[in-house]
Amino acid sequence: MRALVAAEWFKVTRRPMTWIALGILLAIMATLRLLLIALSFVSLPSTPGQEMPTNLFADLVTLPGAIADSVNFLPSTGIFALLVVAASFAGTEFAWGTIVPLLARGASRTRFVLAKALVALVVALLYLIATTVVGLVLAAIASQLHHGQIPLEWLQRDWREFLLALLRAYWATVPYVLAALAIALVFRSSALAMGMVLAYVIVEQVGLGVLQLLRPMIEDSGFSWLFTLLDWTLLGQNASTLQALNTRAFLPTGLAEQATSGDLHPWRAAVVLAAYSFAFLLAALVALRRDIPTRPTSA
Repeated sequence: MRALVAAEWFKVTRRPMTWIALGILLAIMATLRLLLIALSFVSLPSTPGQEMPTNLFADLVTLPGAIADSVNFLPSTGIFALLVVAASFAGTEFAWGTIVPLLARGASRTRFVLAKALVALVVALLYLIATTVVGLVLAAIASQLHHGQIPLEWLQRDWREFLLALLRAYWATVPYVLAALAIALVFRSSALAMGMVLAYVIVEQVGLGVLQLLRPMIEDSGFSWLFTLLDWTLLGQNASTLQALNTRAFLPTGLAEQATSGDLHPWRAAVVLAAYSFAFLLAALVALRRDIPTRPTSA
């Protein structure tokens, strides 16, 4: 098992896509954060009878408010890059024809899948750490610009909550990574896996946004059970619950209430995501039990 993990780690770290995707992800994050920092110095217009918080963007880009966005970046915006890497990492074994010689030498198929999954999840952890560090550095710069100092008292007060936020963000990415891995092994194609998992994420995010807008109207019509069912079953809904908990933990109370709504059930979300993760891992294990052609397949 150790040799398989070492071999998979060698493969993923030597692939340019792994680091190119991370570089693009960090560039997108830095661009968006710098734009918010610039907007934080712009005075917001206020309308009669409606008081606008003058420090709206300042609270979002400075510490500790920026922690939530830094930690949540990977499971929200950054999930696309991570899924491309995970799908390519698993699917190219069939396109290159490298899996047949490996299994012919007596490697266990179960251990092969577990090694793939473990390395893919370690890559997800590295992505999470990298995006969080970049977000905190930019937040420290914004804090220095706005307040003339970098507040560090939150480290003593909220360090446990910070570690829990990292865990929640990581757990929100795990099912998606395993889904990309499973689809690539089921269809033996990295391109098909990328397309399917990215299409699902896009449709899910757009659909969830529309449903949240329609939620008050539908609940008043007596179909509240529909949202209860979606809250329990949808992968993205439960992942969003963990991200919303991070938002509530670090944003000021007023902004947190505006950014999140409804009751949040962390344990339910964690269990549902665990069930999805187990199902995807099981699907990957079953998929590799099938006969594998000796000729390389299309990517």
